[in-house]
Amino acid sequence: MAPLHMLAAAAGIARLWTDADGVEQQVSDDSLRAILAALDLPAEEPAEIMESWRRLMERAMRMPCLITVDCATPFSLPDGFDSAILLNEAGAVVERDTSRISSEGIAEPGYYQLVAGDETCTIAVAPERCRQLKGRCWGVAVQIPSLRGQGDFGDFADLARAVTSLGKAGANAVALSPVHALSIDDPGRFAPYSPSSRIALNALLGEAETSANATSDPLIDWTQAGPAKLEALRSNFDGAEDFATFLQHNARAGLDRVQQAARDAGMAVGLIADLAVGVDPAGMEAQNDPGLFLNALGIGAPPDPLGPLGQDWGLTSYSPFGLADSGFAPFIAMLRANIPTGGGIRIDHAFGLQRLWVVPRGRSARDGAYLTYPFDDLVRLVKLEAWRADAIVIAEDLGTRPLGFVDALEEAGIYGMAVLPFSRDEDGAFLPAEDYRETAVAMSATHDVATLAGWWTGRDLEWNRQLDRGGQTAEERAVDRKRLWAAIGDSLPQPADDDPAPVVDRAIAFLTQTPCPLLIVPMEDLAALVEQPNLPGTVDEHPNWRRRLPAPVDELLRREDVARRIALLNAERGA
Repeated sequence: MAPLHMLAAAAGIARLWTDADGVEQQVSDDSLRAILAALDLPAEEPAEIMESWRRLMERAMRMPCLITVDCATPFSLPDGFDSAILLNEAGAVVERDTSRISSEGIAEPGYYQLVAGDETCTIAVAPERCRQLKGRCWGVAVQIPSLRGQGDFGDFADLARAVTSLGKAGANAVALSPVHALSIDDPGRFAPYSPSSRIALNALLGEAETSANATSDPLIDWTQAGPAKLEALRSNFDGAEDFATFLQHNARAGLDRVQQAARDAGMAVGLIADLAVGVDPAGMEAQNDPGLFLNALGIGAPPDPLGPLGQDWGLTSYSPFGLADSGFAPFIAMLRANIPTGGGIRIDHAFGLQRLWVVPRGRSARDGAYLTYPFDDLVRLVKLEAWRADAIVIAEDLGTRPLGFVDALEEAGIYGMAVLPFSRDEDGAFLPAEDYRETAVAMSATHDVATLAGWWTGRDLEWNRQLDRGGQTAEERAVDRKRLWAAIGDSLPQPADDDPAPVVDRAIAFLTQTPCPLLIVPMEDLAALVEQPNLPGTVDEHPNWRRRLPAPVDELLRREDVARRIALLNAERGA
């Protein structure tokens, strides 16, 4: 193996990868050098390769700040800790016999300190599995800004009211898009999956008295609504703190009230938060501690049939080296900031726990490569933090899955996702309900795909034609409609293309029959809306994250068609 390729492999860069068609692809040497340079491992000349190799080997020999293990499982102690004591989180000694620690493991989950003289190593002990759901229940996915209330867009106060109404209707979970902090300097920008920080909250979702009146406009004008909400928050600021601290306290208090509303409603799960895969490289988190992040690398996806040029999401994420050097502290802090107590969390693009497609800044996404992450460590930390919060974990595992990924997550008790449009066999036929995985959460749609009504009527095809995006033809969709109805129609006559209501009803009834322990239906599908919240790959061409629901949630739940669908859900998955 050439020295360059050896260095890339040691740095965790995969030179070979398999595309969506199962064809092996090879990363060019030029791309390898660019990615290595971005990781501060220059490799243009033989001398640089040797020096970068030396630094990598030196790093590998360092004692780790934190090691992760599974509870009651033997493990090797770090060098120099053959004679040490084990302290729990309260600082009490729990074991003095290191031979017993290494041969039997540590019985109880938690964070421990292994102390030998002046040396200390943190040991994160993960439970065997994440919390598992009992029985079968249902929930609703809600885009918070879409909620109708007193202001220009929905906030945590509106969400608390919606959660109460949904709980009374029988829902046991409410799934959210990320509530991470966005840039206060640009309050007119709203893209929840491009946060400034995944530790702080989106201040604009905090409650504030505003002079704005509820509007009938179906779309939010963020250039007006964002600054107006920020000004309302500023007018409520009493000056006792710094303004940024007030914003975070206000938002956190609002979110806490939502969680309390879910508990008061008797929800078995309650809030399911969403964890974005990365952050804005110019945002506060990346700028405050650049050593933790992939400073000169973007993250995205390799070329595939849906994106022949590949994707660069304009985001960055943690560097594997930065995580190790920090003892995974930022990752742990991020989990703690986002996992609702007694609720759940969904990890967006969960493949990033194992590998991320990284792209050198200024280059095409085709010039990227997969960068390996400490998968076992990250999964153990997810298990541990979810255990501490008594929360379930859902991994967004749609797309080309890395080898062994699903098996590892199932072993860890982390649920996958089974989304109706993608749940098909090799011939393209929709899977029967009984073939859905018991280890997945069933969903009728996500924020990134067409709603049931939009798919049936072909609204998504209209958008594709309007924006010259390619995709399915009308003839291909006609075939797919027959396939879908064959799976969900229960031998009834197929509805007309412009009659989506019975399709929505049958799809929901079909999904209630799956063995999945949780079924999540977006509000857009409960109300049979044709427009979807977000169209991936667009910025201003489609009104992403701007759509309002047609009425407040309590009013929608009283509509005859919505009440009929809730009755279907409760009939099979009610308490």
